[in-house]
Amino acid sequence: MFKVAPEGGYPVAVQFGFTNIIDIAFGPDGSLYVLEIAKNGIPNFFPGRLTRIAPNGVRTEIAAGQLTAPGGVAIGADGALYVTNRSTSPVAGEVLRIAP
Repeated sequence: MFKVAPEGGYPVAVQFGFTNIIDIAFGPDGSLYVLEIAKNGIPNFFPGRLTRIAPNGVRTEIAAGQLTAPGGVAIGADGALYVTNRSTSPVAGEVLRIAP
């Protein structure tokens, strides 16, 4: 994952170990949530992975083993995480609410 440099500067690598990022979101405390469509590489869409990176850099996997081909993450006004799950399915898609 890279941080984009302002005014034509070079991007700087800030996080490592992600391969299938499909979405990101920032929490009110400054945490970064990184959603990967597949934890173990495509075409194996199970499990997906949602990782919280705290402001101090500590990583925590959220909803481990519960995500299959997730497609997006948002943080609601209630502080909960909302993740689209089974996003590649035309009939089995769902939105999961994950308590903070």
